Amino acid sequence: MRAGLLLAAAVLAACRAEPSRPFPIGLLQPLSPRVAAEAARLGLDVAAAVPEGAASAFAGAPSPRVGDEVAADWNVLRLLAAGAAADGARGFYFRLPPAPAGRDHIDFPEELQAPVRALRELQALRPVLERGADAAAPFAAPAGVRTRAWRFRGREYLVLVNASSVDAAFEGEVFEGRRALFEARSDARRVLTPCGARFCLTAGRALWLEGRLR
Repeated sequence: MRAGLLLAAAVLAACRAEPSRPFPIGLLQPLSPRVAAEAARLGLDVAAAVPEGAASAFAGAPSPRVGDEVAADWNVLRLLAAGAAADGARGFYFRLPPAPAGRDHIDFPEELQAPVRALRELQALRPVLERGADAAAPFAAPAGVRTRAWRFRGREYLVLVNASSVDAAFEGEVFEGRRALFEARSDARRVLTPCGARFCLTAGRALWLEGRLR
């Protein structure tokens, strides 16, 4: 009985221990106090500079209004965040476009929605990124697609990042036993674009997959 209690205590302590490879996720200064407080409320880090080993990206895109920048399309931001994870970055941060004079991003919630959504996807995967064991990719990806795989608590996790300018075709069977994360449908074959008898991850898109419990 005592040995069992000691083992349970050891397992609990290990779960509470600091991860071997922290993966902070957040926004870079300058931010208004209101935006910084909202980021903290959402569990995001706020940093003056990019921590060592982490990656960052600008979350803005040109607006039709001359001289303005707005939050980029959410798929673009998701691609940047997933790409950082695929490339082995040790954290990821967005730098927001400047807010109009005298205002801040809280006044324009649509400007925060896309970057925060992309960051919160990474937040959901943070236990995998911090504590998962690196694994070999379970299948070969087409040219131009970056991949990375992990094993965590009996499941396989995989990210596919197509940052190329052409669509990438996959055989349908590679998605069997794996569900798409953060998508409207869990079957990746219903998320991707049909291309003949195969399924295409379109250019500029990322896909996260979770395997069955083993």
